Amino acid sequence: MNERPVITLSQISKVYANGTVALQDVNIAIPDAQFVCLVGPSGCGKSTVLQLIAGLGRVSSGSIDWGFPPPARKLAFVFQDAALMPWATVRENVRLPLKLAKVSQKDANSLVQQTLALVGLEKFEQSYPRELSGGMKMRVSIARALVTQPNILLMDEPFGALR
Repeated sequence: MNERPVITLSQISKVYANGTVALQDVNIAIPDAQFVCLVGPSGCGKSTVLQLIAGLGRVSSGSIDWGFPPPARKLAFVFQDAALMPWATVRENVRLPLKLAKVSQKDANSLVQQTLALVGLEKFEQSYPRELSGGMKMRVSIARALVTQPNILLMDEPFGALR
């Protein structure tokens, strides 16, 4: 096992333009091959930490260091909200990141089929988001992240609708 952390947050602070301090002096070292949970009350900055790690925002101060270079980094993010395209079927929603990555149709079809089976939605591949329960929508969102076979999976309260 690699002793160097995969992700290290050093003295991370995030202050929004309106003056809201979301994070202050956060330090986290995430080791390789670990399942890590951020736990805390609503509004304490858990989502902000994940968004900063994903590159969806900029730190106000501090640094985020990676244990491996960007080409080796395959990151996927599952948001609190399923954020599905309402006009697209389950299959099309899951296939989207592969389409954006220009994965061949043949390879994409196989990956999508495997991933839908993994989350138990293979019988719903032609359904639209409006036809799904909240939990099923989140499983589509999780499948959309997993289909890319990431080596880092960030999930922001993905199981809230899966009760």
